[in-house]
Amino acid sequence: MNKLKVFFKNLKKVLKNKYFLLIAAVLIIVGGVIIYTDLSKPVDNKPVEVKKTEKQPVPEDKRVPSKLMGSKVDPADLNKKIEAVVIENHPDARPQSGLDKASIVYETLAEGGITRFLAIFQENEAQEIGPVRSARIYFLDWVLEYDALFAHVGGNIAALDQIGPLKIQDLNQFFNANYFWRDNSRYAPHNVYTTTDKLRAAGQSRGYSATSNFAGLAFKTESKAETRPQTATFKVNFSGGGFDPTYTYDRNNNVWLRSQVGAPFKEKKTGAQIAPKNVIVEFTGFSYGKSRDGAQLTTIKTIGSGRALFYIDGEQVEGTWEKDARSSQTIFKDSVGNTIKLNPGQTWIEVVPSGNAVNYSKT
Repeated sequence: MNKLKVFFKNLKKVLKNKYFLLIAAVLIIVGGVIIYTDLSKPVDNKPVEVKKTEKQPVPEDKRVPSKLMGSKVDPADLNKKIEAVVIENHPDARPQSGLDKASIVYETLAEGGITRFLAIFQENEAQEIGPVRSARIYFLDWVLEYDALFAHVGGNIAALDQIGPLKIQDLNQFFNANYFWRDNSRYAPHNVYTTTDKLRAAGQSRGYSATSNFAGLAFKTESKAETRPQTATFKVNFSGGGFDPTYTYDRNNNVWLRSQVGAPFKEKKTGAQIAPKNVIVEFTGFSYGKSRDGAQLTTIKTIGSGRALFYIDGEQVEGTWEKDARSSQTIFKDSVGNTIKLNPGQTWIEVVPSGNAVNYSKT
């Protein structure tokens, strides 16, 4: 309390001091002048300049639709060398490698009711393809169609007799062993493998052309999901038992899921189910006999024309196939003569005897 009294007593003395009053007056005057000067300055009404961010130009997409799958590729890769590989479908060969990377896969009968594949590669690279097996004469006509390298392990005498005269760009493993290998986890003859890179290198070493002369397939835009069937399925009848594949439609992804012997047909490396965008069933004539060395021989009519079924967007479309010569491209048309247009993606072509049933249903 005493301290407070002393403080106020001293404060009164300070306020009565004339020098203090003089200093206070000067400070008030100076402060007023500063405030007046600041308020008297002209207001700058110029708008604040906002720097605009220039939009970067969108790079032009110079890619073009590929010839086998309709996928976008660099123009320099449009005529990339096509490779055709014989892959077996014996139960001991399953699961196979590389079928998921193929642009087109042919399936047809060899001997004894067993089917065999001819896998056509261009757009995708495959790090493992196989098991690679022996050639059949009807495969040669499809190889010529694509102007492709032809990879196989030997073959029946009918095919081997024609490879030279037809000028097939041949990569028989018997004479190109450095570009194939055997997988010791499987037993022969179900254990020969290769890659797209190795086959390309083999073709170069043999002096074959670095590009393929192929006109290409026709493609369209996929149908909208709401227009597609909810479910669809069909079974291709080859020979009964374990060689008649079933395809089940996946509406969300617009693909056909392949099954065999009641189980998903899967790729060896990834375990993914084989799921082409399009499936074609080509009906044609088959005959059976003996080759000049007495072995069983299956002959398939590859040149001419016939009935075909097309499975696209979950639907079945009736049509025809036509091939004028061994090296001619097969032309696919609907029932009124219009060229069939496929969805971009992988296509499987099932070549079956005329008259064999294909059981299709949808909801």
